Amino acid sequence: MGPMKTNWHYNNIIDLEYFCHQDSGIDRDKLQLRDRNIFLENQDQLNNYGKLSNRDLIRFWLKERVQSNFPSLDQKSPGTIFGDAYLLARNLAVIKGIIIGLIAGFSFFSYTGTTPVNVFHFLLFFVVSQLAFACFLIGACLLRPLLPWIKLPSFYSLLFRGMIGRTVSFFNKQWLRTVETEKRASVNHAFGIFKARSTVYGSLFYWPLFALSQLFAIGFNIGLLAATLVKISTSDLAFGWQSTMQFGAAAIHRTVMVAASPWSWFVPEANSYPSLAEIEGSRIILKEGIYHLTTGNLIAWWPFLVFCLLFYGLLLRLALFSVGKLMERTSLQNIKLNTPACLALIRRMQTPLVSTQAAPEPNKTTPEQHTRLNKEKVQPSTLNLLSQVVLIPDDIYPLCPAEKLAPPLHNVGFEIKVMHRFMISYDQDQQLKELLSEKQWEQEEGIFILMEGWMVPLIGFLSYLKELRAILPKNAIINVGLVGRPDATIFTPVTTEDFSIWQQKIEAAGDPYLNIFPLIS
Repeated sequence: MGPMKTNWHYNNIIDLEYFCHQDSGIDRDKLQLRDRNIFLENQDQLNNYGKLSNRDLIRFWLKERVQSNFPSLDQKSPGTIFGDAYLLARNLAVIKGIIIGLIAGFSFFSYTGTTPVNVFHFLLFFVVSQLAFACFLIGACLLRPLLPWIKLPSFYSLLFRGMIGRTVSFFNKQWLRTVETEKRASVNHAFGIFKARSTVYGSLFYWPLFALSQLFAIGFNIGLLAATLVKISTSDLAFGWQSTMQFGAAAIHRTVMVAASPWSWFVPEANSYPSLAEIEGSRIILKEGIYHLTTGNLIAWWPFLVFCLLFYGLLLRLALFSVGKLMERTSLQNIKLNTPACLALIRRMQTPLVSTQAAPEPNKTTPEQHTRLNKEKVQPSTLNLLSQVVLIPDDIYPLCPAEKLAPPLHNVGFEIKVMHRFMISYDQDQQLKELLSEKQWEQEEGIFILMEGWMVPLIGFLSYLKELRAILPKNAIINVGLVGRPDATIFTPVTTEDFSIWQQKIEAAGDPYLNIFPLIS
């Protein structure tokens, strides 16, 4: 069998986020048992595809989760609901565009017989505006790579991230001051999750909105073209031009010739654009009226206007829509599933269950699964442990020697590379930060910070996390492992309530590569 085809779509990403969010509140041992079981049950099928990438494994896992959680057609996953809603939105965008285009066209051409249609107004409202928008998009795309040192914001950043940032600022000033502390933390937590997802997926979710806007514009141009042709066919329309500025007919003729370049090579000149004489003969002088103008000159403009709508309106929007779909496909193909949740999922699927694994519940597994899992229990773990630079607060550092810390770290897939004290003093913490900034980081190497979960997360610690993120490689993961209140040992489970408080504070930072979990389950 050939390589596994794992094309990603937006519904897959939404389902992945849904299941990862669900898993955040489930015990680690249960997750290990479930995900390893998914891998084992389908191992023969997966082996047929040859070597699988992490993306392939996650895609296969996602398919199994969707089938098990939403088995019937009347049960739709969040991703399927999004797909249905997006399809409806696309259809509505086209239909609304056509209706608004028809209304705009018939309104503009409401000709009374005494005043000709001003072609400058038509071109400004329906053609130049669309060209200006397209030039803005193209210019932004070209300038950002050509002038990287200026760090120009992308259209996506200006429109969406900027909008979200202003919204958060507004809420903080106007509303969040008056609400309870608990509710304020929940709102900040929600915005932090949104910011984190935006950082991971970048402009990926901008392209569906871009496509919707282009579909609306395509419908608008279709409606406007239809209204224009209907009015031209059924009414005695006159077209002219006038301006307070003293434009010469020759200058307008040259401009019209350039504008007609896309179609003048295959359309006869008489039907492609008005001649110099026709332009001169269609000029409207306010004090003279239109009675001295001839019919031939007054109707010479309409083919040019129709072609402008067709090429600079409809075809331009079709081209932008195609570019948007291409960028959407490229973004989906290049998506990086390297968040802590995805990496933990891969480890759970590929890690054999060892003797420390709790026995599977009889009502949750079949006899065949019992046999397979029990056989695997006696095998040593073959997990590739990820090297971690371990940071431990000064007050509990003596209670965490490497030989005692190593086993719980191994259980979560980590190994100690080097240990450092921190939270000693401001100067010493800054020296440690400088040391880490000069370090040559290996691939998949991260930072593990041991913290006491029964203590409230301090603002100074949260600020230090932001400072660490600024000096680390972009995708380096900072892991925060929580332990509970010390008893006979420092390595005790953290309570659910304490972990929830820490999780809200950490996720509110909006860092997708900042991972928090109970070290002891």
